[in-house]
Amino acid sequence: MTPVPLSQSDVNARILITLFLLTMLAAIAVAELNVYDKLGRMPNGVVLRYGPEEQASDTSVLPSENDTLVARLNTFSALLDVTHAHIFELPLVIFVLAHFLMRTSVPEWFKLVNYFLSFLGVIVFLASPWMVRYISVRAAILLYVGASAIAVTSVLMIAVPIWEMWAPAGEEPGQ
Repeated sequence: MTPVPLSQSDVNARILITLFLLTMLAAIAVAELNVYDKLGRMPNGVVLRYGPEEQASDTSVLPSENDTLVARLNTFSALLDVTHAHIFELPLVIFVLAHFLMRTSVPEWFKLVNYFLSFLGVIVFLASPWMVRYISVRAAILLYVGASAIAVTSVLMIAVPIWEMWAPAGEEPGQ
């Protein structure tokens, strides 16, 4: 059962929700830019930041002279510090965005796929530094997979509710 559809909310509620969702869109964009800045601008950035020490001394993964060195966060304590904050924040953000998607008229399968992929993205994103450090540097790609899943599903969970709240009558998705 879907709660009161967003399209039936009064103007004040729609403005408030829209402002919140647009702010969340900016927050997601900054978070994705941060991932790119810290890890994606150099080859093997994930391995250099989170990988075991022997990987950092391997010249095949060292940055060139033009690259900026990334801060190493590969100790248990450093990984725990990074994970601790994000393990609370990311699921909460996704949970809130999912509630707005839940109040739309898109098909249930679309909602469920978004819920599943967004939370799976969070799990993969948060687990990947640990996997790179303690299992295999080949898991580095998973950080980008998780970040991409979070980005795509978040954009959908923001765009669909905004569209549905402000679309002219009869143009709501799923109808």
